[in-house]
Order: sequence, then C-alpha cells, then structure tokens
Amino acid sequence: MGTLRTLLKNLKRDARGELQSFELLDGTRYFYAPLEVHKQMFLFAYDCQLGDAGKWSEPPEIYSKIAEARDPRAVLQRFKPENPQGAFVDVAQIYDRDALVNERRLVPLTHTPVKDLSE
Repeated sequence: MGTLRTLLKNLKRDARGELQSFELLDGTRYFYAPLEVHKQMFLFAYDCQLGDAGKWSEPPEIYSKIAEARDPRAVLQRFKPENPQGAFVDVAQIYDRDALVNERRLVPLTHTPVKDLSE
C-alpha cells in the first residue's frame, strides 16, 4: 500500500508542474503559479503606490491567502525583492506587515496620488 501512496503523491506533484505552494492555517496547501502571481502583485503594487488602487475591485487573491498562511512572514519573504533599494515596487510593502503577520488583517498602506506632470 505504501507504493501506491507514493505513486499517487508523485502523480499529484507532477500534475502541478511549475506551481509553488504554502500551507494554510487549516492544514491545506495553497498552490499558485509564481510568474502569474508576481505579475498580478506587481501591477497591483504599482497602482497602489501611484494612489490608483481604486482601479482594482479587490486585491489579488494571493494577499488574502498570505493572511491565511500558517507562516505569513515566511510567505511574504518569498515575494521580497532581491535588491529592495533598486526595486521599482516592493509587493510585500502594500499592506501593513505587522497587521498582516500578527493579526492576519490586510491593512493597506496609503499612498497619495502622483501629480500628473504630462502637461
């Protein structure tokens, strides 16, 4: 029976392909495609930092799942830029980190809209 379980586990892993995951509080795993999630987080972070978060009806799902993660601090670390000083946006700094990690709440950091200099 152990071989059948191993085979099933390997089949599930192979079916997920390039997905990554993290454990949620309820013991289940949240799977995501890293490239797609990074793209969504970047665009959302960019709009938030421009004070234009209203374009989004709701934030990308990954943020609420980070709040549900068994270890939100470790999950946020995955999305931290390698060079924070040179990063265009920091997707891990859109919400109050302490509230997210300690209280599991999404508390947006406010950014004033950027003045339109196109005139």
